[in-house]
Amino acid sequence: MIKLFKVEIFSFLFVCIISISGFSKNYTYGELKRIRAGYEQRREDGFELLRGKELKRAKVIPPIFSDGSNFSRQYSYSLLDYAFKCFWLGEDISGANAALKENADYYIGYPRAYSDKDSFYWAADELCKMLELFGTQGSLRPGLIQKDVEERIFLMMWQYSQNQSKVSKAEYKISKTWYVDESENHHVQRFYAAWHFAKYLKEHPRYKELKYDDGYTASEHYAAWNAYIKEWLRERGRKGLFIEMANDSYGLETLKGVYNFYDFGDEEMKRLSQNLLDLYWASWAQEQIAGVRGGAKSRVYPSQASQGDSPFRKMAWYYLAIHEKTAPYNNLFTLVTSAYRMPLIVMDIALNRSQYGSYEVVQRRLGQAEEGFFSPPDYHVKQDKGLLRYSYCTPEFIAGSFMCESLPYEQWVMISSQNRWAGVVFQGEKDARIYPFCRTGKNSRAYNQFWGVQKKGAMIFQRLDTVAGRGAYDMRFWFSKSGLYHRIERGGWVFVESSGAYAAVCCVGTLYRWEEQKNGYWMILENDFAPLIVEVGEKKDFENYASFQNSILANEYGIENDVVSYQSLKGDILSLPLNYRSLPTINGNEVDLTPKMGMDSPFVQTVYDSGVIWIRSGNRKMKIDFNK
Repeated sequence: MIKLFKVEIFSFLFVCIISISGFSKNYTYGELKRIRAGYEQRREDGFELLRGKELKRAKVIPPIFSDGSNFSRQYSYSLLDYAFKCFWLGEDISGANAALKENADYYIGYPRAYSDKDSFYWAADELCKMLELFGTQGSLRPGLIQKDVEERIFLMMWQYSQNQSKVSKAEYKISKTWYVDESENHHVQRFYAAWHFAKYLKEHPRYKELKYDDGYTASEHYAAWNAYIKEWLRERGRKGLFIEMANDSYGLETLKGVYNFYDFGDEEMKRLSQNLLDLYWASWAQEQIAGVRGGAKSRVYPSQASQGDSPFRKMAWYYLAIHEKTAPYNNLFTLVTSAYRMPLIVMDIALNRSQYGSYEVVQRRLGQAEEGFFSPPDYHVKQDKGLLRYSYCTPEFIAGSFMCESLPYEQWVMISSQNRWAGVVFQGEKDARIYPFCRTGKNSRAYNQFWGVQKKGAMIFQRLDTVAGRGAYDMRFWFSKSGLYHRIERGGWVFVESSGAYAAVCCVGTLYRWEEQKNGYWMILENDFAPLIVEVGEKKDFENYASFQNSILANEYGIENDVVSYQSLKGDILSLPLNYRSLPTINGNEVDLTPKMGMDSPFVQTVYDSGVIWIRSGNRKMKIDFNK
């Protein structure tokens, strides 16, 4: 080895202080209740930001894929967003109806658009929410949507459903809902639209007796999708949430339908949806700093990898009264207007997280593919094998990565292996972060790019070879300009500091060069298969910056018998085989990729596939049971 709203008893000032300063310390349950009681007022404040805004139509552009229709997603969003805010605020009702009619008229008689996965159903949740609230039978302000406009919408729904909804796709006894169409979020958007459209069509005198192309009526489709969705909800609770893990963009497209299942499904669906939303937000709460989610992610495009803002951070303003005021847009209309509220115990985890010190989060996530079913349009996901998602959370940073076998990319479903992200997010500015990444090709996609090992604040990463990876080039490491300061290169290490932490990065056995970008710096490895060692620690544990540097330089690391090893500041020995022939080890033990616990942290615990989850915070606990 070498050197190895309308609110009663609510304090406006209290909310303002929270909104400006972010998190304070030791929120009591009384304070949490007052924050939650202020949700409706914050929602009204968010909508008020849209008052008087004129309709600005987004353009329909040529197809983004050769077999698609003209790309109309943003066009539909612009029309529906305008209609939604007008109905909610009670302004320009005629213009809102005209926008809804224009949207329906665009798709009616355009079957190619119905089959295009990138345009039509993305705003279906928003459209259905408006019908539920403002349609002729609406629950909030019935009749704002004109009858003739509503009929055009129903015709559009029929034309889409007649061809696109298939009862055979609602099979779950064999698939257990782990046969996925196109991608995870696309899959959900498709069956969500099929379900909610059928909910309307089965009651409509013109459509309820008609048969879809597969020979079944709307009522039969609704019954099939109702059963399927309930099983899908149970399975995500039993087996660790989503394959597109912790995704800040596609995650919204997956969850938006769940919000409408909660608001408009039957009692069983409502309960199961609430369970899933509670579990999702509890998982989010324990792994975020000021609303910025840390931990390993998948399907993170290069343009998104360096950014901390997200729809979920925006929702934190509504749920937790933190960050800047934000207006709803696109699918956030569905979330913001939902009756769902974050449980007090989850709010406690989110707002008082820094008071609970440092802790580990370990999660099993599915991702391996049945043979021959790793790519779109048909993914078959193995129900017992995937990867281990690990995060180390402190008040000043969250370091997160994934640990897995080095497998050929064909053994992973591409919705798991695409653009995986690991690294560190820091307290302070929302974009403050460091992370490894591989340059991608022209389509911004790479698969199975790298692997790694982590224990607490220490991590090792290495690019996978061309047998395992696909579309990945040039291993590199990102240092944000935002929130990071005083970069120093010393003894083969690169050091930086944030407001409350120090970090060190070492390229083992290779040179590197710097490439400056608008928002940060890439450290680009000369040998991009060389391993990267990363360690991050809280400032409070060191006398000063120099003391941290000296501690790192005194640590041991090196390569022996094709294995890179590093002894961390906490005394753990991490090893990663550079020949990809075995699993990473921590303190001499191979990483267990299939632990008994599906989720394990001080806040969220569940035995894998049990369906019973315990949410804990302080001396309080909440049981989530997907088996009832």
